[in-house]
Amino acid sequence: MERKGETAQVHPAAVTVGDELIYGERANDNLVWMLGAFAQKGRAARVGLVLPDREEVIAFHVRSLLEQGCRPVFISGGIGGTHDDRTRQGVALALNRPLELHGECDALLAQRYRERYTDQRRRMAWLPRGASLIPNATGAPGFCVDSVYAFPGFPSMLKPMATAVLDALWGPLEGSFWETKEIRLPVPEGTVAAQVEAFARKHPQVLVGIYPGITPAGPVTSIRCRFGKDDAASRRCVETLLSDLQHRFGGKEPQDN
Repeated sequence: MERKGETAQVHPAAVTVGDELIYGERANDNLVWMLGAFAQKGRAARVGLVLPDREEVIAFHVRSLLEQGCRPVFISGGIGGTHDDRTRQGVALALNRPLELHGECDALLAQRYRERYTDQRRRMAWLPRGASLIPNATGAPGFCVDSVYAFPGFPSMLKPMATAVLDALWGPLEGSFWETKEIRLPVPEGTVAAQVEAFARKHPQVLVGIYPGITPAGPVTSIRCRFGKDDAASRRCVETLLSDLQHRFGGKEPQDN
């Protein structure tokens, strides 16, 4: 496993694997959670992907993410022992590493399942060469190799495992790294687009989003500004922008999120 601080200068990526996600048969809550977990550590993901249970597709995208400088790459799903679990194979192909029987993983699984340790379950012990294990208190371990971290798709397993990895990489979370301020205006987005765009160009350190909507009373537009929690200068600029928008177009007072 990588040491704390090794990935501080690169951007993470979150990947979920499963045909049930591609076909829209299940909500992709794991992707949302991983993206939020990265953001809460002050390192928002560069990419979030959903991939099918096809090892060549997984390999292509994992390789591409690493070539783009995305690290760590978190992958959820597809590491079980059934025929459609293809994440291990995809990661091995992406990294040009063979799959090998991992002795430690094999022993752990044999002890856990005992007489129920079938050939299918033993597939979970075949990992890319050089992989290290990610402990799982309630099931089969995940694995890590070359900044790629693979976790089970069960949220009850993913969340504590991924949290432990993030804490090992960047330390336990002590409050959010980000501050967010938002205002909701009773106007369409085109009314405020030019002013907000000018602000975004002048203050590139502030991430500004415009989110339009429609209500029974008419169009509404939310302006959301994200900036570093300790960035007092950006906070003052954002407060000035949102106050001006509120005075010009009405709506409720700006909110902290």
